[in-house]
Amino acid sequence: MGVLTSFEPTLSNLQSPEFIEFLWNKINTPPCLHAILAMILHVANYNITARYEYNTHQFTKIIGNNAIYFYAVYLVLSALIRDHFIHLAVAQDVGSFVIFPAAVATSVGTVCFVLGVLLNLWTLNALGIKGMYNGDSFGFRFDAPVEGGPYRFMSDPQYVGTSLSLFGTAIYYQSIIGYILAVDMYSIFWFSVLFFEDPHMKRIYSKKLE
Repeated sequence: MGVLTSFEPTLSNLQSPEFIEFLWNKINTPPCLHAILAMILHVANYNITARYEYNTHQFTKIIGNNAIYFYAVYLVLSALIRDHFIHLAVAQDVGSFVIFPAAVATSVGTVCFVLGVLLNLWTLNALGIKGMYNGDSFGFRFDAPVEGGPYRFMSDPQYVGTSLSLFGTAIYYQSIIGYILAVDMYSIFWFSVLFFEDPHMKRIYSKKLE
């Protein structure tokens, strides 16, 4: 029996050894592994560079007070590189996991993708560029926690929005790799917030209060 390239899910076969093997084989394809690596490197990138700036102020010394805006562009480009690898992985996996009729998948996937983008834009409106792109590490700190906009409903809306858009992409293309990457992306964000971002923010704002 050859390696399965597509799987028709039912309630009974989602726990079958064939499905587990199918998932494992999809994860172990080079495009999927490259996309996962790109997601990890993107998150590591902004965590490392934010701490570097906070500890040394090197970007501000070289570029000046507008360094945060150049840094924001840098992070957007980093995210676009990540998204490029995600697109490559999903594009070669179209129709591998058909849950919905084609018209439903197109509609639901598009809605989820757009909602994710709108949630990110709403977050940007609530935080501003400096708040959205690690401005705290550049010395631009809030006087109080942001509680407006999407922060009335969740603590990390930009990560929810990005993951939701990827989930919509998975639905649109009916791609099991898309679903795998959406779960991985949210998991990586959650891990980053819990072990790196929140401790860094507490360090910054505890010193502000001293």
